[in-house]
Amino acid sequence: MTHIKEIKPDQNESKVIKDLIDHIVFDEKLDNQYDFLERASIFAQELPRSIREEFYHFKRHEKYAAIHVKDNPVLLNGVQPTPRKLIELEDGYKINDAKILLGLYGSLLGEGMGFTSQRNGSIYNNIIPFEELQNIPNSSSGSNKDFGFHVEDAFHPARAEFLGLVCMRNEERAPTTISCIDGIELTDKEKDLLFQDRFYISHNPIHSTSNIVNEEGQAILFGAKEEPYVRINAAALNLDNNSLDEIKAVNKIIDFFNKNKKSVVLNTSDCIFVDNFRCVHARDAYEPLFGEKARWLARVVFTTDLKKSRGMRGSVQSRAIIA
Repeated sequence: MTHIKEIKPDQNESKVIKDLIDHIVFDEKLDNQYDFLERASIFAQELPRSIREEFYHFKRHEKYAAIHVKDNPVLLNGVQPTPRKLIELEDGYKINDAKILLGLYGSLLGEGMGFTSQRNGSIYNNIIPFEELQNIPNSSSGSNKDFGFHVEDAFHPARAEFLGLVCMRNEERAPTTISCIDGIELTDKEKDLLFQDRFYISHNPIHSTSNIVNEEGQAILFGAKEEPYVRINAAALNLDNNSLDEIKAVNKIIDFFNKNKKSVVLNTSDCIFVDNFRCVHARDAYEPLFGEKARWLARVVFTTDLKKSRGMRGSVQSRAIIA
């Protein structure tokens, strides 16, 4: 089943959160993404205790597919126009208060990370529809084509456990779709097949990979057989080299995702965090308002253990994993 936990800071909690963000922005002047993330875990301990408890339970007990924090005290003076380019690629890129809050909440789950193959290793990635890319399938910058079910960065062995999104603008009311593998009923044979390294799991267009990762010969299920985790990119599935039994097992998972999916429309200031080991997410085609009113989200993925990827990062300080 796909259970999404909704929480909303009350008036007192909102004041604590806003005061903390104001301190980070105006006193500490931490609007550089890398400088901020080095201290985000420390600042996150100043968030209201009730919110910290919710995030801990989400991380530890695996009862929810996602946690949706609504009506956050950010962007109170309005949202700047949606960028017409990928601003995270520019020198001097600065994060706003909504992105700072995304990093604070996410730091309750783990460490922000990125990939060298994705927007020059930027940890924060802006999700904006571009007119020239509207017909690109399975792209966060596309719009006319569906972006099918996928685990974020499913192809990579160092993919993060949690996906975080914050909404700056969504006047199109385009939903984010989430589906959790919890409760799936598979036969022992199906599980045995899906736990084998026999599947091609490809990257999406956002990655400009250098073929460091072998995308062939990967397992779709992993972890505990009775309650498996999943990694799949159904958005770009290639089963040409798989047996009929393997194809049927994969299609059973995809059918389950379709039956158990839930859609969430993010509003300005909303944050959502998805369990990237238990869930897939997707986005249906929609008609965007290209330009300054276009849908605008920001994404960061969070890993519970940055040390495990040390052999795939250029330095201890780097958060960008080689891909």
